Amino acid sequence: MIIEGSSDIVTRCEFKQDTEQGATQWLTLRNGWVMILAPHFINLYKSEASVNDPLGNGLIASEDIPSEATLAVTKTGLVSRYAAGFVGLVDEKAILITPNDIQLFPSANDALRNQNEILRLALQG
Repeated sequence: MIIEGSSDIVTRCEFKQDTEQGATQWLTLRNGWVMILAPHFINLYKSEASVNDPLGNGLIASEDIPSEATLAVTKTGLVSRYAAGFVGLVDEKAILITPNDIQLFPSANDALRNQNEILRLALQG
């Protein structure tokens, strides 16, 4: 049986060099949420418009990345590839997006095996 449509969770990936937080990668998810990656944090917002809400009403989850695991940034951004719920980063780290969590791992192999997790953003209360 052929399944029509895409399994991609990320619908848009944009690198922004001049934000308040410095260089950031904005990933728009299929449900309209926006995940912002920076060297020292991962934030998840309800929408792109809610990112600049001064009261932070649109913030769903936020985690600081430990200093020993900060993300690398190149001229083209932090993300090297993405497909389905997998996001490969330029420094070989990997992010898995599942219905319950967003997880950062040291490598794609660690993500595949669900081991050595660096951090987790819980999406369920």
